[in-house]
Amino acid sequence: MIGKNRIAFTSLVGLLLASLGLISVLNLERIQRRALEWFMVLKPNSMLSNLWQKPSLDITASVYIFNWTNSEQFNNPNVKPRFEELGPYCFTETQEKLNVVWHPENSTVSYLRRSHFYFDEAASAGKLTDSIVAPNMLSVGIVNKIQNWNPMLRTLMLMALNMNGNEATFVRSADDWLFNGFDTPLIKMSKMIPNNMMPDLYFPYERIGYGYPRNGSTQIYGHHNVHTGQQDFSKVGQIARWRYDNVSAGYPNCKLRGSTGEFHPTPLRQGEPISYFLPDLCREMQLDYAGTTLFKGIEAYVYKGTARNLANGTDNPENSCYCTGNCREVRSGLMNVSSCWYDVPVFASSPHFYNADPYYADAVEGMKPDKDRHEMSVMLEPSTGILLDIKARLMISLLVEPRRESIFRKSRRNFFPLCWVDYRLRISSDLEFYLKLLPISALVGKVCGCIAVALGLGLMLWYPRQILLQRRYMRKIDITNLETRIQAASMEVKTHAAEGSPLLVGLQFVASSGDGDCAS
Repeated sequence: MIGKNRIAFTSLVGLLLASLGLISVLNLERIQRRALEWFMVLKPNSMLSNLWQKPSLDITASVYIFNWTNSEQFNNPNVKPRFEELGPYCFTETQEKLNVVWHPENSTVSYLRRSHFYFDEAASAGKLTDSIVAPNMLSVGIVNKIQNWNPMLRTLMLMALNMNGNEATFVRSADDWLFNGFDTPLIKMSKMIPNNMMPDLYFPYERIGYGYPRNGSTQIYGHHNVHTGQQDFSKVGQIARWRYDNVSAGYPNCKLRGSTGEFHPTPLRQGEPISYFLPDLCREMQLDYAGTTLFKGIEAYVYKGTARNLANGTDNPENSCYCTGNCREVRSGLMNVSSCWYDVPVFASSPHFYNADPYYADAVEGMKPDKDRHEMSVMLEPSTGILLDIKARLMISLLVEPRRESIFRKSRRNFFPLCWVDYRLRISSDLEFYLKLLPISALVGKVCGCIAVALGLGLMLWYPRQILLQRRYMRKIDITNLETRIQAASMEVKTHAAEGSPLLVGLQFVASSGDGDCAS
């Protein structure tokens, strides 16, 4: 006989196994979500945090610089400035995060970012020794800055400006314009004046250049503080504070928002935009949802830069907080980032004024806006928000105005394109491998759940089935024995009846008598 304890134990195990399997099948998506959140939360010494601190990413930066080809006619308002695009000057970038400090009390982590750029001569169409003519952005910046100074200080600064080469252009090599930088007498002079005497003249660097001192320095990117996602996973990788504040100095009315590049709030929702915090611009920049696609077999959401993202505060009220005080709105398509560039009137846009008001491209010669070359696009994996591919394309322009104190006093008001960057980044092969496992893990989870349900039901029904079969077998045995006994009894009865029958005795006697008559 089967023990009752064994039956109860086996049935209980089967019930638990079937219940767990059914729960896992019905709640697989939620379970997988919790597992992903546990894996993606930034925490000390985790595998993902180690990849985050020193990512092994395939990053390239292709820089294009505009050469001002008719600069000798800068004071002729009837002549449009003409620009020739030189490049690309291609660089590979490696990133690392330094001085990483974890703050469990508010679920954030702080760090300094440092990048190293290495020139890729084989991939480049230009040489670092190329000579490039560009407008004197230092002179334009100083004239713009002194507009609110008192007359005496303004006069002294203009005298210093005129004594130290107030030329309309700078002619330098591509290397100087990019990461090497170059010095000027005005910068040397400004370093001799104490900051407390003329704080508006403060400039933190010894040289100027479009990419100086970005290479190997942490100064440009500044101190970052981002959410780890421990308390609220929807904030993982989102900027919390930059340069120790939750607003940037240039835009005090705008709270810091956006991803620092690696993560986005998940799960991503179709139709909703994403945003990045760009330290080069001291502000957030949004990208709009543009559809879905497949990237190396991985489902991806596509986001692109649109005219709405670069619109002014009138056309897009979401951008209104970025233009306050003495800020003057310009036509849509350009972002005023002067406050981020030490009051030099610098504006960010898509390359060649793509997606901007036609006014900008028509005002200069040499602009050829092209969707394929100049559109910004990002691909993200929807369930994790991890970056798959990015084409970040931004151009920097200088606003030159005909001010009375300026060397450009006779020129027309214009936006001079300076340079633009095509920044490419793709997911590393190790992260790509893990993302490809997600749909496989979901399928395996469903199969294992179904197997667990089937196995549990089998354990629950095993002993009841055995008992049922055993009872049927015993009943069959009993019936068979009964039939055998009945047959045996019948045979015995027949045998006894045949042996003691008077008819048979009589027949035997007649037979024996008949045999005697024939003989006789």
